[in-house]
Amino acid sequence: MSRERAGNVGSKTSASPKTGASRKRIRLLTIGVLALTLWAGATAWGQMQRSDEIAIRLEALGGKLNDTVQTNDKLKREVERMSDPEYREERIRKDNHMFKQGETVFDVPRTNP
Repeated sequence: MSRERAGNVGSKTSASPKTGASRKRIRLLTIGVLALTLWAGATAWGQMQRSDEIAIRLEALGGKLNDTVQTNDKLKREVERMSDPEYREERIRKDNHMFKQGETVFDVPRTNP
């Protein structure tokens, strides 16, 4: 019976340090998980802000791309039309204020209101 008491007493004293050590491990693990969560949250927040900036920039570049595509299409049509001799003649006459022999040109001065 003295052995049982000695064993019980010894097990109680040895159980107490295990409980304290396990609490320390749980605290350490909790602190580690908390630190990891804070780091992940800060990283995610930074990435969301960067993502918003990139989305705004992408939208602006998309508008610029549309303008460039429209200009490109307009210039392609102009190049196709330049293969027509009548159109070239019209453009030369209009841009350089030239006229054919025997043609009467009426030049009306513009008035600014």
